[in-house]
Amino acid sequence: MKKPSDATKTVLKKSRKYIIFRGICSLIYRGIAMITPILFSSAVDLVTDGNYGKAIWISIVAIIAVVVFRIFDIICTYSWHKMYNSLYDNYTRLGVNKVFDNSMYSLSRFNTGEFLNIMSTDINVMADFYCNLIMRLIRIFEVLIIFVYFFIIDLYIGIAGIIMAIVSISIIFLSSKKIEELNKTKLNYFDNRNTIINEFLLSIREIKAFNIFNPMKKRIDDSTQEYSKSFLKQRVGEDIFKFSVVGLIEACRWGMFIYGIYLITVGKMEMGSLLIIYNYFTQLVDGFSEFATINIGIRQLKVSENRFYQLIIYSYEKLLLEKKYTVKDLNIKFKDVLYGDRERPMLKGTSFDIKGNSINTVVGLSDSGKNGVVDLLLKLNKQHEGTITIGDLNISDIDFDYYYNLVSSIDVSDKFLNMSIKDNLNLVNDNFEHIVHVCKELGIHNDISQLKYGYDTILNSKDDNLKPNTKIMLNIARILLKDTKVMIFDGIFNSLSNENRKIVLDILNNIKDNHTIIIIDNNEYVLEISDNIILLNNNEVVETGDFTEISKNEVYKNIINE
Repeated sequence: MKKPSDATKTVLKKSRKYIIFRGICSLIYRGIAMITPILFSSAVDLVTDGNYGKAIWISIVAIIAVVVFRIFDIICTYSWHKMYNSLYDNYTRLGVNKVFDNSMYSLSRFNTGEFLNIMSTDINVMADFYCNLIMRLIRIFEVLIIFVYFFIIDLYIGIAGIIMAIVSISIIFLSSKKIEELNKTKLNYFDNRNTIINEFLLSIREIKAFNIFNPMKKRIDDSTQEYSKSFLKQRVGEDIFKFSVVGLIEACRWGMFIYGIYLITVGKMEMGSLLIIYNYFTQLVDGFSEFATINIGIRQLKVSENRFYQLIIYSYEKLLLEKKYTVKDLNIKFKDVLYGDRERPMLKGTSFDIKGNSINTVVGLSDSGKNGVVDLLLKLNKQHEGTITIGDLNISDIDFDYYYNLVSSIDVSDKFLNMSIKDNLNLVNDNFEHIVHVCKELGIHNDISQLKYGYDTILNSKDDNLKPNTKIMLNIARILLKDTKVMIFDGIFNSLSNENRKIVLDILNNIKDNHTIIIIDNNEYVLEISDNIILLNNNEVVETGDFTEISKNEVYKNIINE
């Protein structure tokens, strides 16, 4: 996708049938609205001429038209919601997919408030605009028909209508830039306020611990006031421009009404025609209001589309393999990999091998480059230079769906969804018997069973009484249930008790013949059972080998001493 509108084109194509349905309903709906005043004026003229019988029949047809109009009013509302739901769903799917396909570096440009607003408010703006666009375009076409009718009725009425239109459109276009600026400012303040509110919720412990509620409350109050002021400016600004146009048309309508009365007195117009002019001017008010709303909507749309595009612009393109690829060689090779800030890289020209069908441990200080290894193996970001291969395949050439069925990872954070234990584990493996088997192997089945609702206990709820160590073991259960060929354990073992550490390492020893196991840890017990150790220091590989070889290295001794 090379420009913001490309995302919208993709979404509109997927919602094509709802767009067509709405278009047909809107045309019929507005067509009846145009015909009804003509029927009414015809009935009035027939009554004036004394042709009461025909006037009654015309009135009956008008009543039927009004009933059908109201029916299509309901149908149009239904079609609007069907189209809106389709657009909103497709924008959301596109956004979610592109976020998943994006790098962590790219996503770091967005704070929480901005991301949530893009995925809710901006998607709503885009979906709402395109749902209303069909009807608004039809209303503008109505305006053109009305002007043609005015010229047919009287030349001066037609000219007055054109002058009014030119002045109205000038006001609308002159307001465009200002409206866009006001809307952009409002959204920025909205993002900032939501971010601060989110910080308040997530930092409530620190706020209490340091007694900083008052300054935090002031931040919230200030951001709320800034947003409220910007919202007021935007709405008042929009309304001033919009009502200026409406006021101009209202003034013109009464001027034309007075001129119409004059034409009737001199015998150049019938009463029915005057009623049509008055009624059509009401539709002109609505039409130009829609035109002004389109202008406002376009400015809002432009801001929202640009924000949405910034979210998806750097996502990786989906790769499709020409043939199904089966990885048999589980050896992983880093060759001349440069990753991170070029001035201060996390990995600088690094080369090393991760042996397949074995336990590999990456060891080093916190800033030695271990995090870079995990980032790249999870394809969270891309390296600047060098290659990373699994077997003979460059991981950059493997599509995400295939890759994440090949590689999985856990770290010490127990990020579970607000679902039951069973449902959380079902996400990776829906065989409940196997879930129970793995939990028994890890020694946590009894802890889960003793909970009030057992495996149906909602995690992170008041009924979740699991100990921190059990939560970590539950996290390990997920990666064992996923059972990918490559498993990454990032900083897990230092947080486990000796008993639990031994249980997990025994399991990994039993499965390593069919898996490549990568552990990021400095724990000496883990290093002793590792088949291959990669020692990092200052973002470079110092040495590789088994524990006997690595333990003699001075860098390793410094790490253990720290």
